[in-house]
Amino acid sequence: MSAARPKRWWLAAVLLASSLAGGLALQAANPSPPLPVGVAAPPPPSAPPPATVKIVFTINPSNKKAFVFWGKRRLGIIAPHAPLVVQRPRDSGPLDVVVKSEGYIPVQTRAYTFADTKVAVKLTALDQKNTLLGYREELPPDGGAPPPNPDGGI
Repeated sequence: MSAARPKRWWLAAVLLASSLAGGLALQAANPSPPLPVGVAAPPPPSAPPPATVKIVFTINPSNKKAFVFWGKRRLGIIAPHAPLVVQRPRDSGPLDVVVKSEGYIPVQTRAYTFADTKVAVKLTALDQKNTLLGYREELPPDGGAPPPNPDGGI
């Protein structure tokens, strides 16, 4: 009986080794494992993104003309019914701009350069500024102090 036992062990070892070798040969032929049923394949690698991004500025109401400033530098003019398109280097940092139009409150906003961006700015007329959140009534020129008393309160 001792002679039969080593033969069975040896036979099991040979079968295990042959199945492992077959699996390795299969994996070498097809290095990526098969996807489960119902799982979409990952997208193929795409081309690198372009070196510049487009930032599109629009205003509402669109029938007015507005100027876009980046600090003291004027980036451009938003013409009536037309956007302003600015090209900047990708990932060059945020662009803090001020949009000014005659008869409207200047608007400060930020545009990012991670990807192509659209910035829509709503203009508020000067006579409608009390509708904005955070509006404060303007103080009179004397600061709200009572009129001066010439006798000094005596």
